[in-house]
Amino acid sequence: MKKKLVVLLAAVCAVSMLGGCGSDKKNDKKSDKKESKSTVSIDYNASDYVTLGDYLGMQVALDSNYEVTDDDVKSKIETLIASYPAYEDTDKTTVENGDFVNIDYEGLKDGVAFDGGTAKGTVLEIGSNKFIDGFESGLIGANVGDTVSLNLTFPENYQSTELAGQAVVFNVTINKIVTKQDINYDNITDQYVADNFSSQGYETVQALKDGVKEQLTKSNESTKETDTQSAILEKLQEVCTVNSLPDGVLDQRVKDYKDEMEKTLKDKYNMSVEDYLSSMNETQEEFDTEVNDYMQKNLEVELILTAIADKEGIEVDEDGYKEYINNIISNGNYADENALMDEYGEDYVKNIYRNNKAMDLITEKAVVTYGNTVTE
Repeated sequence: MKKKLVVLLAAVCAVSMLGGCGSDKKNDKKSDKKESKSTVSIDYNASDYVTLGDYLGMQVALDSNYEVTDDDVKSKIETLIASYPAYEDTDKTTVENGDFVNIDYEGLKDGVAFDGGTAKGTVLEIGSNKFIDGFESGLIGANVGDTVSLNLTFPENYQSTELAGQAVVFNVTINKIVTKQDINYDNITDQYVADNFSSQGYETVQALKDGVKEQLTKSNESTKETDTQSAILEKLQEVCTVNSLPDGVLDQRVKDYKDEMEKTLKDKYNMSVEDYLSSMNETQEEFDTEVNDYMQKNLEVELILTAIADKEGIEVDEDGYKEYINNIISNGNYADENALMDEYGEDYVKNIYRNNKAMDLITEKAVVTYGNTVTE
């Protein structure tokens, strides 16, 4: 699926966690809660549709070892340095093209300062064309200490509709002319770090290096966890076989998915599904196929995990289930537990919780290779 479409679909229906309808009849109990379109119950026994293979102790290999190297730290710091240039004062007094000029400026429309038009101590490279036409060229020939009034007009296609095509006046004071320092990973100093990164808690070069390494390590650990789960799920679908799907479940899942997407597009973006697909150059047929394939894959994974949970006798423990519910309520912006259950139904939520525990068991027993490292 196209990236934007995947993101939107995932946002309107997080199938891997909740979403859709149906229940495993071995765990199906009547609920007093209101039944919504996503809690329509279709009874089935997941084990009737799945042939389980050797799902415990699976061999799974990933190419990366997810370790943070010195080169990784260096690359990240060099990227940060590019966003925080350093400058030295000069004795130069007259602005020329190519100079770096430290300026204060105020933009006025009809004599009133407008939002985003005022700044102090900004360094501007003359000739970089970062400001609107006439701003940079209007400072050439000015001297340090001068205040220059520039009568300019914003372009018609300017991003701010309030300023597009409007005549304004910029009062610009030339504070000094500076030169850009050649700052790189090998010559950064404690003073440079303190000047630019103290707000992030770094005062020395070593503190910056340690902090960047810690951030990269956390990011890699998160990526490692996601990649590992994806690889294990992929392997799980190789060793286990879904022979068929329960009658009506996939159709209901697809319907719920499309209904929720239609509602999300309308409520958040004031768009119809047709308009959205047109903007994505996506046909209705392509969309239908993608959604069906996407929902079928999620349903197959759900059936496998439910069958494993049944076989392993996995139960819903009160403390773990409560924590799971609280996380969904918080991350899903539900008002409370009742709102969550009204949306999905308690039977289905409990079944997905059991599936997550089954996945934890499978992950714990898997033999995973990262690069040349094997973990169990």
